[in-house]
Amino acid sequence: MALSFVQKKSAPAQYNVVTKPAESPKKTGTVLSFLKTGQSAREALTQEEAKAELAKQEQGKLWRFWMPDGEDRRVTFLDGEMSDDGLLDVPMFYQHTIRINGNWESFVCTADADTSQPCPLCESGDKPSLVGVMTVIDHSEHKVKNGPNAGAIIKNTRKLFLAKRNTIKQLTKLAAKRDGLAGCTFDVSRTDDKQPSVGNQFDFVEKFESYDDIADKYGLKIEDAQPADYTQEIRYRKPEELIELGVGKAVKSALGTKKVSSAAISDEL
Repeated sequence: MALSFVQKKSAPAQYNVVTKPAESPKKTGTVLSFLKTGQSAREALTQEEAKAELAKQEQGKLWRFWMPDGEDRRVTFLDGEMSDDGLLDVPMFYQHTIRINGNWESFVCTADADTSQPCPLCESGDKPSLVGVMTVIDHSEHKVKNGPNAGAIIKNTRKLFLAKRNTIKQLTKLAAKRDGLAGCTFDVSRTDDKQPSVGNQFDFVEKFESYDDIADKYGLKIEDAQPADYTQEIRYRKPEELIELGVGKAVKSALGTKKVSSAAISDEL
């Protein structure tokens, strides 16, 4: 049987009700601030992809040693020889440490490596700090919070020890007394939150004669009792990469448009 559509008869004229058409919502002209559209949305997506790539690149790298204020830890230095002129002979570089989304992140200053353009972080007004890098074994216990090993307790982990000028001067005096820092174990304290995050008091405990001795005492593989390869651990990022990570923005200058970073806050090591 064929389907048929029957037109509904209209009501008699005397009963017709005239209704006022519903008014279209008025446009207020207000754009919700959390909505990203167009170029803003594309830039946000690019930044998130860059951050994901950053996290991927950092996987497998050594953690940086730091300690909350009021805490005590024990560490063993794996390098830190004395030079012929009586200075602590460690690799040094200029570093920016800025806050991104509530977290502190560190980046190598590009000014020395790329003289063709300004360092985006320097252009923002953030002053880089000269830091020396060494490797330590952190003997404190740490509970893994995420991943397949969540809940596991680990200790005697190899970490990067980055120290600014005043800490380097302090460690140089200690190294001079021990013929270098390599193999030296110290109890380290950070007395308050104004002190360097790597600690400000170092009490000597003992000195090992070899990496084998360190590995044997703490049950480590020999490769986990030796200094890190800093060419692999300290990552240099070009100015363009810093901007893609969201630490830069475009501004206009007399020479046209260039990229510089957003405002940054230095962290004291």
